[in-house]
Amino acid sequence: MAAPPDNTINSVRTTFDILDCLQRRGGAGVTEVATDLGISKGTVHNHLSTLLHEEYIVKTEHDTYEIGLRFLDLAHEAKGRITIYDLVKNEVDKLAEASGEMALFTVEEHGLGVCVYRAMGADSVKTSLYVGQRDELHHTAVGKAIMANLPAHRIEEIIETRGLTAQTADTITDKSQLLEELETVREKGFAFNHGETIKGLIGVGAPIFDPDGTVIGAISIIGPSSRMDEDRFYGEIPDMITRSVNIIQINATSL
Repeated sequence: MAAPPDNTINSVRTTFDILDCLQRRGGAGVTEVATDLGISKGTVHNHLSTLLHEEYIVKTEHDTYEIGLRFLDLAHEAKGRITIYDLVKNEVDKLAEASGEMALFTVEEHGLGVCVYRAMGADSVKTSLYVGQRDELHHTAVGKAIMANLPAHRIEEIIETRGLTAQTADTITDKSQLLEELETVREKGFAFNHGETIKGLIGVGAPIFDPDGTVIGAISIIGPSSRMDEDRFYGEIPDMITRSVNIIQINATSL
């Protein structure tokens, strides 16, 4: 990630580092947070006390601190910015039911793919993927579907800022190779994930555009490679997703 600009406030950054630590650890005490972040226990205690007073965290009976439910209120407001959310949710639910697999809706923010909605089919694999999770764009089907349809300067900016880290041995980490694949995605209208995020888990994603042709997100179906033969992976699944995208985009014109 790029270095922060000169006008950032260090104490605010520390607050968010502490929140990230609590999220990552599923709750923690003052000493754990201080050790994790390499800052004094006094500083951690002051920040936690402020967050507790403002009701953004809670303190358990074991003197550990956890993320509070007030963040759900903020999340509801953030989700409300996505005007097509209800349309997409309906289609993603149908995709999960029809395919039996996991289906997702993802949008791009700050150069990352944010999972906004997830539906589980009857046979979907259980993964750690959750609503709100942020992933780099280059190793997911939805991410590549979005990335391919961004302006060239924005693609370059994301690669420069976020890098091309390897999640598995199949992740594309070479810039030229990624740009070539993104060109193919633009031509075909959908993207593939060949076990690039989790080994053995593959997926197909397609972009969703607003009436002006700007990409606003992507949907995908994800499943184990053992259940995705060539006809299903390259034919049936892309056709299903394409139909859903068309329905979303047609209905979105009336919003």
